[in-house]
Amino acid sequence: MEMQTATPSLAEALDRLGRRAAVRFPVLSLYLNAQPDNRGKDNYAAFLRKDLRGRVKDFELRSAERESFEQDVARIERYVSDEVRASANGIALFACSAADFFEALQLDAPIERHRLTVGDRPHLYPLARVVDRYPRHAVVLANTNHARIYVFGRGRTIDREELASEKVSRTDVGGWSQLRYQRHVEDHYLHHAKEVVEALHRIVAEDRAEYVFLAGDDVIVPLLQDELPKDLERKVVSVLRLDIRSREDEVRSAAAEALAEHVAARGRESVERLRGQLRAGGLAVAGVREVLEALEKGRADEVWITTALAETVPTESRGSIPLGDEIVQRALATSSRVRFAENPDLLADLGGIVASLRYRPVVSSRDNSPVERKVEA
Repeated sequence: MEMQTATPSLAEALDRLGRRAAVRFPVLSLYLNAQPDNRGKDNYAAFLRKDLRGRVKDFELRSAERESFEQDVARIERYVSDEVRASANGIALFACSAADFFEALQLDAPIERHRLTVGDRPHLYPLARVVDRYPRHAVVLANTNHARIYVFGRGRTIDREELASEKVSRTDVGGWSQLRYQRHVEDHYLHHAKEVVEALHRIVAEDRAEYVFLAGDDVIVPLLQDELPKDLERKVVSVLRLDIRSREDEVRSAAAEALAEHVAARGRESVERLRGQLRAGGLAVAGVREVLEALEKGRADEVWITTALAETVPTESRGSIPLGDEIVQRALATSSRVRFAENPDLLADLGGIVASLRYRPVVSSRDNSPVERKVEA
């Protein structure tokens, strides 16, 4: 059995960063598109030189805030110069020297554009969008005596495990009858399927994979399906048309294509469900002000927002903080989930943003005062 060590979840990093308390010193949130240009070169050096260093002048000379910011700039420049791996397509850096805080994330998934935000806590909209666009998913590729289990996420292989059992052959059975031999073969296949599902269940839990794909021959796939426990069965998206000889990049590509179709379809279903809840009254809210209020009160469960709206800066916002950052920050504080719609038409009739509710206000029959009632799923 061969295994690669699993890496920490990007969703865990997002949650950890989202729970950091605000500080009075400047916190830098820097996102860099690290994809090479047509000459194979990184294209963020000019942005660091102009935009990162250019922000130093925003702080008063010899102030504690400026000293902290300058130390952060120096540390970021050292990190980018010495520690970024060549294969990284995106870089996310968060720093506040005065608060003894520095965290760097190198991503295989791309960051769409360079972005620098300075505030009192990390700004996480671009990171949340990567988490939403590249969920972890597992693929089990098997035949009757061999299996490979992959976990993919953010455009790369996160985990890999291989299992093999002895191949059944005619020389093993001697004078057995055909019926006894067939039963022996079937028991062997079933035992193999049980072992594969047990390993898949463990790996999905350890790596926090959200989706599962099955792939293999016509004998093993039905056996795997029969052995899946309910919690794992609910994660299965589809069966991929691949065989055990498929290369890893072929498996990753096929899973990514099927996952994109599945997520898009589920997104349309979710938004349609929210429209129904909105019409029912008290089960969902739409519009920026209403959703922000629901998040503030801890009532929002799942928020859908178009990426176009998330990039806008509300007129009442402090500085130039996009709406997406405010939505993500409030959602992380209340364990709500934020989903992003690339197609603006999907939410056009809802003001670009809608949220399902955990609780809805109802009127007490005793004194007509509003109370909260849990919304049943």
